Amino acid sequence: MEICKNKSSNKYFIYIEKTGKDEALLITPEAEVKNLKIDLFDEIEEEDENYLLENKLVTEAQVKRFNEYNNSRKDESFEWFEDLSADEQEIFIKRLQEMTNKK
Repeated sequence: MEICKNKSSNKYFIYIEKTGKDEALLITPEAEVKNLKIDLFDEIEEEDENYLLENKLVTEAQVKRFNEYNNSRKDESFEWFEDLSADEQEIFIKRLQEMTNKK
């Protein structure tokens, strides 16, 4: 899990992704998803989720929100497929199978 410490509060935020030149989507200690200026934070670090929780660097609410956010994004990532016609879906699946077989 990627985290970064707020320079002002010294609290850890969970990093989701860069959203602009100088901004990133983060999960606050209050478990809110916010787009914030990245220069408000120290460098992004990679840490084990259990380590972060055991050492109280992030809250359970933050981790829960992070997982909810990721799961909702996974659900959204295939919605476009349902908008395809049956023929388009079949063509797409065949192309995926061809790509897989080439490896």
